[in-house]
Amino acid sequence: MFTLALCTYNRSRLLAQALESLCACRRPRGEWELLVIDNNSGDDTRAVAGSFARRLPLRYLFEPVQGLSAARNRALRECGGDVLLFTDDDVRFDADWLCTYEQAFADQPAAGWFGGRVRPLWPQGKPAWLHDENLALIAGLLVHYDLGAANRPYSAQDPAPFGASFALRRSAIAVAGEFRSDLGVRGGTPGRGEEVELLARLRQAGQQGFYVGASSAWHWQDAARFRWPYLYRYGVQKGIAEARTQCGAAESGAPYVTQAAFGLKALVQLLKGRGDRARQCVINMGIARGVRQR
Repeated sequence: MFTLALCTYNRSRLLAQALESLCACRRPRGEWELLVIDNNSGDDTRAVAGSFARRLPLRYLFEPVQGLSAARNRALRECGGDVLLFTDDDVRFDADWLCTYEQAFADQPAAGWFGGRVRPLWPQGKPAWLHDENLALIAGLLVHYDLGAANRPYSAQDPAPFGASFALRRSAIAVAGEFRSDLGVRGGTPGRGEEVELLARLRQAGQQGFYVGASSAWHWQDAARFRWPYLYRYGVQKGIAEARTQCGAAESGAPYVTQAAFGLKALVQLLKGRGDRARQCVINMGIARGVRQR
């Protein structure tokens, strides 16, 4: 048996679409359960989850402590499966998503953690400013994670999977413990890093990871995430996470000088017609501030 945990906050419309997508997935051969963890929503999330109770093996849980880490920790405590698979409310799934994960769980008993492919879903078409989805910071913003379509063990050089599609075996949960509550999204604040930090602990403990390239999910893209103020806030939170986990490069020089330098680079990239690189520069502006205000 495995457990799928879907954490959600105040996005009942997107939640309904994600659950509808799960209904369209081919059913796993074995037993599984779905936990919908409502992280203190004020909309009709409970009613939306309840409307799918006859179509999915769904259990609704309300987590009043605000924060994605709190919701994920609730999933750790509530899951009944041998493996806990995580996803988000803004994800859509290919038909074999559940089954490919189920097969990997069975075929790779030594693996303590798993990650899968996630690619951008553009409801209104890919924006003209985006030339390269693989720019490091832009890929994180898009939740674009693609190491290819082949299943294989993770290497030490591979980046950790994203929270939209990753799994933990119960034995690995016993090693890693809970997600850090000072990291991750909290309400409307775009926090970062809670799953990366936990997976780093597993790697340090010698837990083997397995990449399920055959599992394909799609992350819905919200145009509001690409506006300049959000990009800056996103960068600030990423910088805070890097400072708290000490996984970012040490910053030198005056923070405002660093931010100004990235701002100038952003203008240059805009003049060159590279809106993607300009946005990456604005994220870097935020990181330069965030690493100093942890």
